[in-house]
Amino acid sequence: MKYSVIQIPYLPGCPVHVKINETNSEELHRHSGLEIIWLFTGKLKVTIGQNDYHLHENNLLLINHFESHRVIPQALNTRFIQLHVDSLYIYKHNHDFYNLNYDLKSFKNSEDNQHPYDVVRILFSQLVGKGEENKEVLRLLGYITSRFSKKLSSPEPDNRASNKEFNIVQQILNRVELDFKGKVTLNQIAQEQHYNSSYLSDIFRKNVGVTFKAYLEEVRIRYSLFLLQNQETSITNIALSSGFSDEKSYYKAIKDKFSLTPLQLRKKHLEENHDGLALTGSSKEQLIHHYASLPLELKAIEENTIQSTIVKDIQADGYELKQVWNKIMNIGSANTLLNQNIRDQIKEMREEIPIEYLRFEGVFNQELDVIQKDRDGLKFNWKFINNILDYTRELELKPFICLSYMPLLFASKSTSFFNYQGNTSPPKEMSQWLSLVQSFMMNCINRYGLDTVSEWYFQIWTELPAYGIHWSGTLEQYFELYKQTALLIKGISPSLKVGPAAENFHTDEQLSERLLGFCRENAVPLDFYSCNIYHNRVKFKDWLERSQTSPVDIKLIPFQYEAKNHTRHLLEKMHRLLETHYKEDIEFIVTRWNFSWDVTNFLHDTAFMATFIIDHMLDHSAAHAKAIGFLSASDILYEWDIKSNPFFGGTGLVNTEGIKKSAYYAFVFLSKLGSTVFAKGKNYIMTKRGENIQILAYNHTYPDQLFMKGGQPDQHSYDIFEESNDLLLNIHLQNIYGTYKCKQYSLNRNHGSAYDEWIRMGEYADLNHEETDYLKNISRPSLQLKQLTLTGDFHLTLHVPVHGVECIILNKFYK
Repeated sequence: MKYSVIQIPYLPGCPVHVKINETNSEELHRHSGLEIIWLFTGKLKVTIGQNDYHLHENNLLLINHFESHRVIPQALNTRFIQLHVDSLYIYKHNHDFYNLNYDLKSFKNSEDNQHPYDVVRILFSQLVGKGEENKEVLRLLGYITSRFSKKLSSPEPDNRASNKEFNIVQQILNRVELDFKGKVTLNQIAQEQHYNSSYLSDIFRKNVGVTFKAYLEEVRIRYSLFLLQNQETSITNIALSSGFSDEKSYYKAIKDKFSLTPLQLRKKHLEENHDGLALTGSSKEQLIHHYASLPLELKAIEENTIQSTIVKDIQADGYELKQVWNKIMNIGSANTLLNQNIRDQIKEMREEIPIEYLRFEGVFNQELDVIQKDRDGLKFNWKFINNILDYTRELELKPFICLSYMPLLFASKSTSFFNYQGNTSPPKEMSQWLSLVQSFMMNCINRYGLDTVSEWYFQIWTELPAYGIHWSGTLEQYFELYKQTALLIKGISPSLKVGPAAENFHTDEQLSERLLGFCRENAVPLDFYSCNIYHNRVKFKDWLERSQTSPVDIKLIPFQYEAKNHTRHLLEKMHRLLETHYKEDIEFIVTRWNFSWDVTNFLHDTAFMATFIIDHMLDHSAAHAKAIGFLSASDILYEWDIKSNPFFGGTGLVNTEGIKKSAYYAFVFLSKLGSTVFAKGKNYIMTKRGENIQILAYNHTYPDQLFMKGGQPDQHSYDIFEESNDLLLNIHLQNIYGTYKCKQYSLNRNHGSAYDEWIRMGEYADLNHEETDYLKNISRPSLQLKQLTLTGDFHLTLHVPVHGVECIILNKFYK
């Protein structure tokens, strides 16, 4: 692909150049320095390298130093401004500039989280509106550098073979900008880099459009203009300071470019009383006028922190906190519970998180050997299932049993989806399936008693039919299976709880409406209704066009992600649906919930998950459900291949080695909350239990818009999140008296995140016992203790970093 290197026409003494509605050409081009594009109206397509970005009104985008790009308006009313900042000027004030990469794209953040970019807009507008532009330019540069830049991991920004040639040229261009004051030559660079000088000369002219010597002179002239306009010094000093060999060569260069001598050039711009930017018409733009009028505190630029003061009376009237998070925990397939490692993990988890139900699927899977064939025919074997149920009873956990999948001997087709090959087809004979279910139910009742089993849940199949994933039959075949099975179980005892497969929202076919209508019209029992909620969604059109394997390789499934309020939207949708289509009083349960069901998504391992869980469990919409079951307790999940790395993106709260993730402590903190809420806000909740006080503050940041559309991030990168600020909460509690023991837990990337520590250790795949124990110990949040005697007021300042959680427990001492 052909690129051209263009020169930005900076005016003498001015470090910036502004253009309005100028696209240069539709060819990809590069230039030195930074370029910030701000779209006022219309639509704009900006291509950077291989990526197209579609800008809409008020979007900002930054082009990096020598980054190939083009700008193409997409509507007649398109109006935008481009601010160029000279690389020589930037380097003068920041010697790290050539080792930095900026990532400023305002459309990565949602519309309700634009604060970091609004600061850019304000500084940009102030720069445009003021004549003393150097001060304003430095403020803008300082902010975007501190907020949006990272050091390059390699001096070559792009190592693809197709761009290797320009990577070499860019190193030469950067070398020129660094050493133009000296006697830098192409021969010298060729010797240092072990290249043929003729080869470098050819590719330089091919990519830049001028010779090395001409480009070097252009850079020297650019620098000299700063000195010419801003320093009262001799022309000779300016010439020598800019890299020219003498005054004569400098005179010639300036004369050739401007048709003026250096002194005439200086005088010309002084007489014109140039105000620095010459932004004709730009200050009249409504957006610039609006942002220029907004106040901007210095702290917003320097600290990247949002402060707020919270004053609450602990004696204020409160309301009951509905704790939906500690009801159900998913473990995947039933045979997982035959694994001693998972049993140990669940037992330890039970000590810190008061789980009530353990949900599992696949009780009829082949590996549990539930159907045996001998000379007398078929018989049912519940030995392994009973072992699992006995274990849950030992831990005082109630089973939430999903009756699935179809035993191979009873299956009508050989269809499966998951790694453990659970058959997803309808039965060949309904009577065979019903005899299996009846035998299982009677086994449970005879072994544990009807009163006990009546407290359990029995879900008939896993998910509603969609694209043949969990059920390869028709929707009508599933309706019949549910009807016959539910009537059978209720015929054994009306006290037994039954419910259908979960709504999965894969299609727009209104499966829930049809199922609820079917149950109502045919008097089919329904004690609870459920759905599964994830923020990832399969791009079914793309996926179904590919050849399928069995079991499915999850890495080949194309995903995209839903908006941050997706869980809230679906909870409210299901609440309305049940009120409208099923008047009877039934329980609504979210059987499986997580950010994603993709067991290779690294976000599951990160500190992000703790705030994601807390934010959603405390949202008002969570109260629509009786319970929300997290997927899953552990990364030991037999639905998919278990990877060799200790952290591979598994959905569990605990990894395969038993190391607790940040997500685990979200449930620990939630479980510490009291039963009465006396204060709640966007990033915090305050509860009490008796005279004890609990405060939970968190800083939740969601993945950015590019990631949500299916962009795959580099592994282990936190760069895929929206730009956000740390929080500084000044808390003042009133009417609190007595002596308290104060515990403060801190969970963030530096405290309690085993994943982040594993990254710092070097991401080693095969951990020994010592290394595993080290990560287990470091995975706990930090803890501070102190004793307080309070006489009415309690003051606390909490710094909560992005992805951070602070949990404060005030337990009262009694004399």
